[in-house]
Amino acid sequence: MTPPLDTQRQRVMAALKMHPPRLLRSLSRELRRNDAYLHQYLYRGTPRQLPEEVRHKLAILLNVEEESLRGDDAAARPTPFYFTIPFIDAQASAGHGSIAADHDSLGQSWVFHRSVLKTIYSGNPDNLRLLSVRGDSMEPILADGDNIMVNTADTSPSPPGIFVLFDGIGIMAKRIELIPQADTGHIRISSANSQYSAYQRHLNDIRIIGRVIWYGRSLTH
Repeated sequence: MTPPLDTQRQRVMAALKMHPPRLLRSLSRELRRNDAYLHQYLYRGTPRQLPEEVRHKLAILLNVEEESLRGDDAAARPTPFYFTIPFIDAQASAGHGSIAADHDSLGQSWVFHRSVLKTIYSGNPDNLRLLSVRGDSMEPILADGDNIMVNTADTSPSPPGIFVLFDGIGIMAKRIELIPQADTGHIRISSANSQYSAYQRHLNDIRIIGRVIWYGRSLTH
């Protein structure tokens, strides 16, 4: 009969489920232990606790914090070292209008280390999306070719800021702010580049995908 899993074993099992399927035998070999090491640990209670050096190596192999594999109550649940942020499969237009695209379709992804992502955003990484900017209407803030990170959990134009929105034709990056003098729900959509005129829309006529919280730019061409 398999003994009940203690706290540490439960956390190891949780970390294994977060990771792409891997054989316990292969992981045991990567830990420089015999093929049955992890199976015996999880299901036969041997060893009783993972030695510190084994726990540290296993955390690296499973892409989680070492502390999350501790057996005491102070340990947090498994937390990945890296997060994958997908690109919306379109380019955000910051120029003469927008491009037709499916803003719910996801394309390639970038990987961010947890410590880097925490300096950008403290919420749930699942809320984040990336897009590439096309056009010059948001210069000098955003330039053609910039990659921007969008918090899809923040779709309120109060306070005002730069958002990615879908206007019924395509996706664009613009500054959005509420118009207090107008009827409820009207917003002003404007560009950073003075060559482009601002215009107004009702919130019901657009979809705000999220607030832009970060951008990346190449310094070479």
